[in-house]
Amino acid sequence: MTETSAETGAEPAAAGKPRRVRRSTEEIRALILSAARSCFAERGYSGATTRLVAERAGVAEPLIFNNFGSKAALFAEAVVGPFNARFSEFLSASDMMPPDREQRSAHFVHSVYPFLRDNADLLHALVKSTGDMEAEPLHALDDYFSRAVSRMRTQYEAAGLRFDVEPELLVRYCFGMLAGAVLFRDWFFPETGPREDVAEAALARMLFKAAEPADR
Repeated sequence: MTETSAETGAEPAAAGKPRRVRRSTEEIRALILSAARSCFAERGYSGATTRLVAERAGVAEPLIFNNFGSKAALFAEAVVGPFNARFSEFLSASDMMPPDREQRSAHFVHSVYPFLRDNADLLHALVKSTGDMEAEPLHALDDYFSRAVSRMRTQYEAAGLRFDVEPELLVRYCFGMLAGAVLFRDWFFPETGPREDVAEAALARMLFKAAEPADR
C-alpha cells in the first residue's frame, strides 16, 4: 500500500519537480512541537489552531493528530512536558543533597529559575491558555506539586519540624514567585535590573524565609 504525503510528511510532487525527501517520524514530531510551542506562546490555546501549527511546522495537518492524538495532548507535550522534565531532574538531584533547608532553597532556585528565564515562552503559553482549554493539560504540573509536597513533609518530619505554611500552598506559591519574577521582570525593573546572580540569591533567600518552620 502506498503511503500518502499526510502520513509521511513528504510534499506531493509538483509537475516537473522531484518529490521532497521523506522526513522521519522523529523529525516531524520535533517540527510540530517547536511550531506548537511558539504558537501557544503567541496566541494561547484557543488562538493556536492545529492548522496554524501545521503551517508553521511545514507539515500536513493530519500529522498532528497522527502523532499526538489531540490538540490538548499536543499542548501537554509541547508546553507542560518541559516543565515536568526539568522538575523531575530537580527532584532526583535533591535526593543527593544534605538536609539543610537553606541549601535546598538555593538549589531549587538555581535549578528552576534559569530554566524559567530561558523558557519564558512556556510561561506565556500557560498564562495565555488559562481559562480557554480543557482542564487536564493545565493540571499536568500537579504531579510535580504532589511529589514536592510529599518530599517536603518527609524532610520536615525527619527533622522534627512543624510547618508554618502548609506545603500544598508553599510549593505552588514558590513556583509562582519564580514565574512572576520572569514574567514581570520588565515591569519590576523598567530600566536596569539586578545581575542574574544577585536576583537568584535574593529569590533563594526569600524562599528559605517563606519555608521557615513554625516555633516548636
